[in-house]
Amino acid sequence: MGRLTVRQWQVALVVGLFSISLAIFLTINSVWLFSINAHFQHLGKLTGLSFNQMHQEYLRIINYLENPFKSQIGFKYFRSSKGGLLHFRDVRHLVMFNNLVFIISIPFVVQCVRWLKRTGLQWLLLSPIKIIVTVSLMIVAMMAVSFDQVFIWFHEVLFRNEDWIFDPAVDPVINMLPDTLFLQFFLLFFTLFFLVLGGWYFWAKRAIKKTP
Repeated sequence: MGRLTVRQWQVALVVGLFSISLAIFLTINSVWLFSINAHFQHLGKLTGLSFNQMHQEYLRIINYLENPFKSQIGFKYFRSSKGGLLHFRDVRHLVMFNNLVFIISIPFVVQCVRWLKRTGLQWLLLSPIKIIVTVSLMIVAMMAVSFDQVFIWFHEVLFRNEDWIFDPAVDPVINMLPDTLFLQFFLLFFTLFFLVLGGWYFWAKRAIKKTP
């Protein structure tokens, strides 16, 4: 891989931000993955709630994270500590920021695609995508070695407090959010991210083949 030009960095930034924010948005809203885990991991035994009750509580979490007009999480079946609620608020801020990046990046990525098609410079995407995929695969490899350590680093980077360390005695909602569920969300995110990047890559390769 050669040295990237300024233009390639600009294209990579637009495509990269759009792709990662889209993958995060789809992952966060994958309620179906929680439903599968709630059933097969028998989370009802840990929470003392029925599947429908857990599903309702999970939808309250997603609604709180995604809905800009929802100011409180308002669990019906779980009590929460002050630290637990503050952590959900911090996560909500990150989700809102991601959604804002996703929305803002859409017109830029449309403009970028039009410019690449008009100029026939789709190949500019290839090297940045290879770099992004290489870095992402390194993170996936670290997760394969020790997901717990990556999970801790992830929280230490994104949060400036330790509110993310939930005590089931005061924040029982954590009983329906086991580590294995977060591992699956990480894997789902990278799968979606690679699929989006793969779409960009093959679009660029196809354009190159069509070039006379």
